[in-house]
Amino acid sequence: MSEYRLKQFKDSFYITGFMGTGKSAIGSLLAQELELPFHDLDKYLVKKEEMSIPDIFKEYGEEYFRTKEWEYLQELTRSFKGVVALGGGALQNQHVVDHLKVHGLLIHLETPLEVILDRVLRNPKRPIVRNEKGEIKNKETLKNELETLYSTRKEFYNQAQVRLITTGLEEKEAVVKRLINKIKNYV
Repeated sequence: MSEYRLKQFKDSFYITGFMGTGKSAIGSLLAQELELPFHDLDKYLVKKEEMSIPDIFKEYGEEYFRTKEWEYLQELTRSFKGVVALGGGALQNQHVVDHLKVHGLLIHLETPLEVILDRVLRNPKRPIVRNEKGEIKNKETLKNELETLYSTRKEFYNQAQVRLITTGLEEKEAVVKRLINKIKNYV
C-alpha cells in the first residue's frame, strides 16, 4: 500500500495477537500516526458491560465473555472506522477472521513467549494468572498454559494480512514506524 493508498484506505485496522503483545499500546500509537480514532475492544466491552474482565469471567464465565466480545466487535465493525485493538482471544473461529478481513486490514503482532510470560505475570488481574483458588500460578505452570493456549489460536493469527514480529524490547514508536512501512508495502 503506497502512501497515497494508505491515506485513501477507508476501512479499519484490526490489531490482533496473543495477550501481552502490546496490541493496545501499538494500536493507539498507530491510530495517532494515521490520524484515526482508536478503540480497544476489551475496554469497549468493559464499558458496555459495566464490569471488569476478571469479574465477567468470575461471574459469567469465558463463554459469556466470548459471546459479548463477538457482539461488540460486530457493533464496532458496523459503526466505527479507525484502529481497533482486539483481545488476545477475539479471533475465536474462522467466521470472526473472515468477518474482520472483509471489514478492514487484520494485523498480527507477534512477540516472544518469554516476554509475554513476564508481562502477563506483572498483571495479576488477568484471569489466566490465577488458579481456581485465586492464587497466582507458578511461572512454569503459566508458561505451559500460555504455550497451549497460543497453539490453539495460532492458526487464526497466521491469517492476518500483515504480520509484524516484535522483540518486546523495542521502543513503541519504532514498532509503529515498522508497522506503517509493512502496511504501505502490503499488496
